[in-house]
Amino acid sequence: MTNALVKADPFATPSWRWDVAEQLCNQPGLKAVPEDQITRDALSYLKTGDRQKFPEIQTSYQIFKEDGLRRAELEPRILVGQSDSEIAGFCKLTPAVVQVYADLFFCVRDFPGGSDWKLKHAVGKPHFHGYQDHNLRQMWNWFGLTGQTEVLNWVIKSYHDELKPGDEPTLSVYLRPSASVDLRVQALIAELIPPILQPHNRWEQKFMFDSLSIRLMVTSEERDRALQKYKKDRVKYVYQYLTGQIKSQPPETKSHNTAPGSSESVFKKIQKSPRSLEPRGS
Repeated sequence: MTNALVKADPFATPSWRWDVAEQLCNQPGLKAVPEDQITRDALSYLKTGDRQKFPEIQTSYQIFKEDGLRRAELEPRILVGQSDSEIAGFCKLTPAVVQVYADLFFCVRDFPGGSDWKLKHAVGKPHFHGYQDHNLRQMWNWFGLTGQTEVLNWVIKSYHDELKPGDEPTLSVYLRPSASVDLRVQALIAELIPPILQPHNRWEQKFMFDSLSIRLMVTSEERDRALQKYKKDRVKYVYQYLTGQIKSQPPETKSHNTAPGSSESVFKKIQKSPRSLEPRGS
C-alpha cells in the first residue's frame, strides 16, 4: 500500500503501515517490498525483534498494545494537530517516538481536518451508542477531532489533576462524588457520555424537561441557579450510569411554591403529564 492508495480506501485503518508489515512478516511467500522506510523498519523489527536497533518502534508498539493512559493522551494530541515536540512534552516521550507512533499506528495526519473516516477509527461506536467507563481514549479522541487545542488541554489536565495512584484510567474518575474537577468540565463530559438517542429512557426525558424549563425561566438568577442544579444532577446520574448504579426510574421532583402564571409554574403543569413521551403500556 501507498499513501495514495490509503487515501482512496475508506476501509484502511490508521495503523495500515503496521498492518502491512505484519502481513508481510506472517506470509513469507509475499515478495512485496514496502514503499517507505518506516514500514520496512517495522518489517525488520517484526522479523528480528531487535529492540536495540529500533527503540522508537519498540516503545510505540508497547503504547499501542497496552492501550492505556499513554495511548489515550497521545492520539487526541495527534488529532488536534499538535507538533511532535509539543506532544512529547505533554506525554513525557521523545519527539522521535511520537513521530514513529503517528506513522505506524495512528496515521491520520495525511487527512487534514475532521472526517467520517477519523470518527469511525478514532472514536467509533461510543460516539453513537454511548461511552462506557473504559472508553477514555475514545472520548479524548472526540475532543481531538473538534480541533480545539485549549479545550483538549483543559480536559486532559483536569483528568490528570484528579487521577489518584492506583486509579484505573476510566471516565468515571471525572464524575465521582469526591472529584475536585471543575463542574463545567464534569458537565461537558456528562453530556457526551450517554447514547444520542434514548427515546424510552425516563431519566433522559426528565433531563430534557429540566433543560427546557431552564430556558423558560424569566430571570438570569433563576436560570443560573437552576442550571447549576441541572449540571450537578446530570453529573451524578451519568456517574451512576457508568458504574452500573443507576435506578430504574427517576425520583419524584419535590414540589415548591411558584408564582401563579410564571414560566416555571406553567412548565410544571406540562411536566406533570408528559404522557405523549411515555412508551405505550408503561
